[in-house]
Amino acid sequence: MKRLIVMLFLSVLVVGCLSTNKTLWDKHRVSVDPFVAQWLESPAKSSAEVLPILVISSAPLADFTFLKKLTPNRYTGRVTKQQLQQLLRDERILRISSGQQKLH
Repeated sequence: MKRLIVMLFLSVLVVGCLSTNKTLWDKHRVSVDPFVAQWLESPAKSSAEVLPILVISSAPLADFTFLKKLTPNRYTGRVTKQQLQQLLRDERILRISSGQQKLH
C-alpha cells in the first residue's frame, strides 16, 4: 500500500514538473534562401527597392495582396524589405527563396 502511494505521488510529481514550453524544434521557423537573408540584412537597401521571391506556405495567404498565387500554397511577388519582414513573422510561411543567385 505504501509503495502504491509513493509511486502515485512520484508519477503526479513527474507529470506536474514536465515543461509545457515548446522546444526549439517545435517553434515556427521560416526557411530563408541565403541570398534573401543577405538582401534583408544589407543596410544599404532603400524602402523602394524590391526583391522577386517565391513563397511556400502551409495555408492560403489571401491577406497578402502583394503576392500572386501560383498554386494553392505557392506564391510569387516583388517585395520590399518591410513586406519581407512581415512575411517572416507569419506562421503559415514555410520557405522564402529567390531566383537570383550571386556568382562567385
